[in-house]
Amino acid sequence: MLVTGDSAASHSFGGFEFRSLAVPSRGSSEIALWTVDVPEGGDGTPHSASKEEVFYVLSGSVTIQGQTAGPGDVIVVPANTELSLTGGPARVLVATSVGIKGTLADGQTITPPWSL
Repeated sequence: MLVTGDSAASHSFGGFEFRSLAVPSRGSSEIALWTVDVPEGGDGTPHSASKEEVFYVLSGSVTIQGQTAGPGDVIVVPANTELSLTGGPARVLVATSVGIKGTLADGQTITPPWSL
């Protein structure tokens, strides 16, 4: 199945823009892959994820868990580890497993719509 970039579903959350690439609604059964555009001065909501996440910076720079990454850099975040994505402007490719759930700092659990 071919998913073209311009056909990817777009979701906004907290000023960040997510584009679903390989997710169950687009034919993926095990891997979830999306991009996130981080606005300049982006300050993401602190959360943890139920699955390991791999962040590959395509452009710009971001900070995750106190580690700043630029184009071509990768940050791996283990499952159930609190993180927030800050910095920008940047575009980041995120890879994880299907079925990921996020837990916000207030304890609320969400299924990110860009992962479905």
